[in-house]
Amino acid sequence: MNLSASILQNKNQIADEWIDFATDNIIPTGKMEREEVKDHVKQILDRIIEDMDSIQTNKEQKIKSHGNKELNSAETNAANQHGEQRLDFGFDFMQLSSEFRALRASVLRLWAEKSREENWKTDFHDMIRFNEAVDEVWMISLKRFQEKLDESKNLFLGILGHDLRNPIATIKGSHSILKLSENLSEKEKKTLQYSDKRVDHMTKLINNLLELTELRLGGGMTVDRAELDLVSLFKEIVHEQQLAFPDIKFISDVDGQIRGNWDKLRFTQMMTNLITNAVKHGKPDGTIKLKLFDDEENAHFSVHNNGSHIPENILEKIFDGRFSTGNGSSAEERSYGLGLLIVKKIIEGHQGEIKVSSSPENGTIFTVIIPKN
Repeated sequence: MNLSASILQNKNQIADEWIDFATDNIIPTGKMEREEVKDHVKQILDRIIEDMDSIQTNKEQKIKSHGNKELNSAETNAANQHGEQRLDFGFDFMQLSSEFRALRASVLRLWAEKSREENWKTDFHDMIRFNEAVDEVWMISLKRFQEKLDESKNLFLGILGHDLRNPIATIKGSHSILKLSENLSEKEKKTLQYSDKRVDHMTKLINNLLELTELRLGGGMTVDRAELDLVSLFKEIVHEQQLAFPDIKFISDVDGQIRGNWDKLRFTQMMTNLITNAVKHGKPDGTIKLKLFDDEENAHFSVHNNGSHIPENILEKIFDGRFSTGNGSSAEERSYGLGLLIVKKIIEGHQGEIKVSSSPENGTIFTVIIPKN
């Protein structure tokens, strides 16, 4: 009897061994009913049998073995649902993978004990097709497991960000009331100003967190275009940064009028993030050079600081999320946070591009090029 026929004949016993393995070795099954532990194993076995019995060329087998076969929903449904269900019950990657390892062992052992015939040529072919089919459903389950895990993380971050907004708003409101008092000492006024800055910093972090969560949940970057006077906006932002960082020297190079069809809120967010990033990673009393100009088709904006340069290995992934260098101490650690990821998404939303160069001799320069229309 060939291997696919053996799986069909022994399907119930294979399912029982699947359940026994899981209940004996995987802790989360302690809170599951027997049918929940069994889950979609019979449908997964049916999918394996179907794949093994299908006619496939060597090229098709190679594509499948590389994980590049295009599958329809009927072919992935059981494995996808299994991955989701195991995550819901608290399985981890190793526990989910161990089920498929045990399944493989059960199928081959039962085949050897009950029905394998001594024909090594066909047996070898059967085992290749079986291993390919098991690996395929295993990878589908793992992929869906990871996707749902990421969705859960992002949903949690979104809820956390929204919940943090309320206490931050309360603190900010309390600060506004305290500022009205005429009985504050100079020390109390300075303390309140410092606290205000920290609250504003927390607000920016929360907004970036929510922005990132929306992007990862598939909401995308919304862009509301309208005609914008970029020079006026640029000057407003630079003025605000000068007030926020009085010890930093800002040198602006801007000429004429630059107008385009852009989202004012997003541009404010993009420019502010790049400037505050330059301040954060520059010298405490250093200089930030800002340049804004245009040509016939594009607006060009650059931010330059003379802080320590960004290592080459960080430059390659600086727009992907949060990366740090240093030994973890507050003095040496440099983190590149969600702000740069948001900046990149804003620029891509305007069909633009951003470049970064960094060296010990020339410092770090972020350059943005965005079409006017």
